[in-house]
Amino acid sequence: MNYLHEAKSALAKIIEQYGNIDTRNEAQIRFHIIDKVLEDCFNWKGDIEVEKFEIDNGFTDYELGKPRRLVVEAKREGITFEIPAGLTKQLTMPIKSLIISNLAMKEAVEQARLYCSRRGVQLALITNGHQYVAFLASRVDGLDVLEGKALVFDSLQVMHDNFNQAWNCFSKSGVEENRLLRLLTTGDKRLPNKLSSHLDDYPKIRYPSEVQATLKQLSELFIQDLMENPELEESFYKKCYCDSGALNKYALLSKNILEARYAAIFNSNEEQPSVQSANTKKGMSFSSEILSEAMSRRPIVLIGDVGVGKTSFVKNLIHNSAHDEFKSAIYIYIDLGSKATLDTDIKNIVLNEIERQLLSQYSVDLYENSFIHGVYHSEVKRFSKGLWGEYKESNPDKYKEKLIEELDKLVNAKSDHIKHSVEHISKGRMKQVIISIDNADQRDFDIQQKAFIISQELAKEWKATVFLSVRPQTFYKSKRSGALTAYPHKIFTISPPRVDQVVEKRLVFAADLARGKHAFDLPNLRSENLALFLEALIRSLQNNRDLNEFLTNITGGNIRTVIEFVTGFIGSPNVEAEKIIDIMEAEGDYRIPLHEFTKQALLGDYSHYSPDRSLSMNVLDIHNSDSKEHFLVSILISYLDNAGEHLDKDGFCRTDLIIEECQSCGFTESQIESALRRSTNKKLIETSLRVTFEEDEESNLIGDMPGSFRVTTIGAYHIKRWLGEFAYLDAMLFDTPIINDECRNNLMRDLSSFAISVRYERSIMFRNYLRECWRSYPNAPSYFNLEECLALGESSFERVARAIGKF
Repeated sequence: MNYLHEAKSALAKIIEQYGNIDTRNEAQIRFHIIDKVLEDCFNWKGDIEVEKFEIDNGFTDYELGKPRRLVVEAKREGITFEIPAGLTKQLTMPIKSLIISNLAMKEAVEQARLYCSRRGVQLALITNGHQYVAFLASRVDGLDVLEGKALVFDSLQVMHDNFNQAWNCFSKSGVEENRLLRLLTTGDKRLPNKLSSHLDDYPKIRYPSEVQATLKQLSELFIQDLMENPELEESFYKKCYCDSGALNKYALLSKNILEARYAAIFNSNEEQPSVQSANTKKGMSFSSEILSEAMSRRPIVLIGDVGVGKTSFVKNLIHNSAHDEFKSAIYIYIDLGSKATLDTDIKNIVLNEIERQLLSQYSVDLYENSFIHGVYHSEVKRFSKGLWGEYKESNPDKYKEKLIEELDKLVNAKSDHIKHSVEHISKGRMKQVIISIDNADQRDFDIQQKAFIISQELAKEWKATVFLSVRPQTFYKSKRSGALTAYPHKIFTISPPRVDQVVEKRLVFAADLARGKHAFDLPNLRSENLALFLEALIRSLQNNRDLNEFLTNITGGNIRTVIEFVTGFIGSPNVEAEKIIDIMEAEGDYRIPLHEFTKQALLGDYSHYSPDRSLSMNVLDIHNSDSKEHFLVSILISYLDNAGEHLDKDGFCRTDLIIEECQSCGFTESQIESALRRSTNKKLIETSLRVTFEEDEESNLIGDMPGSFRVTTIGAYHIKRWLGEFAYLDAMLFDTPIINDECRNNLMRDLSSFAISVRYERSIMFRNYLRECWRSYPNAPSYFNLEECLALGESSFERVARAIGKF
């Protein structure tokens, strides 16, 4: 790599040797001058691709950068660019002035413009070896290329005389720092405001009716809160638990991707732990595999994404799969998610919980006098033979006083005292000690690390069987820089159960509770209305494949999200609960249509779609005045969902391949990275490390770009099912900048109206706008077609049209 002064000296040598204009052809000028200028003067060596891409029987001469950032179009030495007078002090000039009477320049500009638009590169450099003209050949700011300006060096000597400017704009580091882009970007066309900015009180919350509010409160109680009641827990897990890891027939992803849920958290270049699913085809493997790991004095590490059922897995062991083992054991359950959330001393939390549960569940007071003497029987015996032993007969009071002082020291060493107490109980009652540390992943990373260190100590020193639940990303990070660095284990993975089975069992259980059919009875909280609504939900799930597909995919298998969504649906102000209950009472049957659930997923409790409050993502949103950007997220997800060599066996695609592909579709690196970050945070795709991105002060998503990405069921559902639907387009049109002025003005009419006929007309206009944008997009890939998505959603528009006809 050359530094600026070395690069300037290299240019001087080129001028000395090749400064005189000759009649060299393009190949010669590239070899003798352009290659040397790019490599020796601007540090692009190793980052140059030549004749990479063919368009209309021509090839891009140079593509610089990985990913590519600058296209260079080379001309033979005999083609001279006539540069008119009027260069600014920054050596810039309007492109229109450069081409107005210069045919060679005009042809070169148009050629570079075509290449850049097809290769997803904004910057172009035209040169005949001696003259260098750089400009924005593909714009995302709404301006025409010819409306911009160009940076011009009329000769190599001019470049040498202004080398600081040339270095800042043409060198690899200067281009990567966007120096040339900033210099040439002026007069950007402002991105139109979203239609939502014209609504009063956006996003406006909808308040539930009395019936809806009551249903919401009761549903939260019967579906979520009561499940935590100790009196109900055993009955709940016996009736409602579903085995994890069952492949869901409604998932929109391939079987191999579902099976490889946790594969990429382990680096193939390092020693890998033994990984096994916590479930086998024959059932739970607790008795053999898991217990053998416990016998090796290591914690049993359960890895699972948020909401897949790590807690339920352990609770099911207690009440069902390993009921006998737990019944004959001393079992301590420590919930770090709900216990002492303000306390960062995890060791203190764990010790206090062990002490509390031994007293409340096993009637053992660790500080009761006779118990202390039992725990330290050998210490008392040794004390009696020591220095103070001779006072046992001659001065028993003195002896007793000193013995109490000695025992007090032992008891006040809290950690050791509790450890010795647990060992004493275990031996005395001949019971195994099982400790489950749950929900550590709800705390920050440092606390999670402390939880793991404590679990190691409990397993090794206390000889306890210890369960520790962690997230994949926590395990990955800790394996490289935290408490797991030098600790080989066997890992048990928890995959989500089938969503349809979980929801149905939960709803049946809740309906029975609402009617008082369990031994645990709350007569004052019985609700026939809730029971009827739940029955309608159950019947709908049992008879509607589309609904099961929706719940399975839009929640990504996160059981916690599924239950929260169903609970929110029951009391939603956007759902006509009274109508459903009335029909159930009168006819005994009602099937809730899919679009009711879709509306809840899109809007929640609000009148309009709000990206911060919705389960869904607006895949049509744009951040530049570039109409094709409406389709970037859809193209990205479709590419990740399209089988091919770009995907590894676990469904992941390297980030550099994604950027390369999307650039070939005409998008810039910054557009692509923004789409990747937004899609990740909305869970339409996931990274190999399961990370998400943080926001900076300007609400931009920041953070290092991971090495690979994979589509999720949430992403697949957005594109394969939602994108062309009336409900989706009706919601997203308020959140999407409309570049076409006429269309935007038409959509502004009756913008606040909720009338179905007005919403229908608005959605038709929005759909037509998207179709026009799509038809003007020349680089569309084969694996995504907006027309096909719109055709799939046509039936939803027809249903609305029929409904309007009835009015």
